[in-house]
Amino acid sequence: MKKRWLGVALTVTMTATMLGAGAATVSAAEGGETLKIGFSWSHKNDSLFYSFDESLAKVMDETCKEHGYDAVEWVHVVAEDNADKQSSDISDLITQDCDVIVAYAFDNVAIASSAQECKDAGIPFVLYDRNMAEDAEPKADLFIGLDTYNQAYLAGKEFFQMLKDDGVEANSIISIMGATNDNNALNREQGFTDAAKEFGLEIKQTVPSDWDAEKALTGFTAAFQANPECNVVLIASDFIVTAVQSVLEANDAWYPKGEEGHVYICSQDGFPTGIKFMQDGYMDYSGMYNVDGMAENFASAIYEIIEGTYKGEAELYSDPLVVNAEDIESLELWGKNYMDEAE
Repeated sequence: MKKRWLGVALTVTMTATMLGAGAATVSAAEGGETLKIGFSWSHKNDSLFYSFDESLAKVMDETCKEHGYDAVEWVHVVAEDNADKQSSDISDLITQDCDVIVAYAFDNVAIASSAQECKDAGIPFVLYDRNMAEDAEPKADLFIGLDTYNQAYLAGKEFFQMLKDDGVEANSIISIMGATNDNNALNREQGFTDAAKEFGLEIKQTVPSDWDAEKALTGFTAAFQANPECNVVLIASDFIVTAVQSVLEANDAWYPKGEEGHVYICSQDGFPTGIKFMQDGYMDYSGMYNVDGMAENFASAIYEIIEGTYKGEAELYSDPLVVNAEDIESLELWGKNYMDEAE
């Protein structure tokens, strides 16, 4: 029997920093001046967000003293993917006298109202990983993210080149995208599309998932039935790769590379499930998060953002890590830290 891997929640006990609304921790030495950071999460139900949390805490602990702080206090609230709750959570953080408020936005339009509320309160507002819509106003004081267009474009280019080098003809490419209200999902879909065009290929069918594994399963089931010759699948995030596994297994098409019937897969993000499937040969390429690079960008700007002296770019992007399954064992990757918990 094939071992299944969890694609979403981790079944481990996390510290208070990683749990529900209102959790607060103070890192570094107690006493003296404390930097208070409020963080509003759309959700916090998988390993990527724990990794964001840990990397940010680490880099702020390492840098706070050189900027006049003896400790960093984090106040975490989780909106459970509800725009109204996220708005209310951010209002609560404003009343708690945070020095800065950071948000991983659920709705890329609605979050602008929170940006306005923070602006009115004189508190800097920063978006992390998920930016607001291009036409939403007012903008946050800073956006920290991954270059999600390049994440898919660069991974897609290397992936399609591998197919060409291996003499594989791509038949009926199916792409499973994320949510249409998420700039990251739209960027990745465009990146995949542009990479395919450079090789004279086109995506036959796009399956929206709204970042929901069940919706991905339903949509991909129908798409694969309509295109049974499909031998190439693109996935917006490998936390939903188990939906792809289920469909391919049901259609006798889930085989590791090198075995007849292998369906080639290029995914994104570097979740533990995706890493495991790359180790086992089921997944071929991934454009992965540079979690530490994002945290370093945050620390490089946040102190000046708080002081009102920041003159740098309003959007700071980290480059993705493009990983071939053949190289997976030799690389330091954020998802490897959660392999045991995800099993």
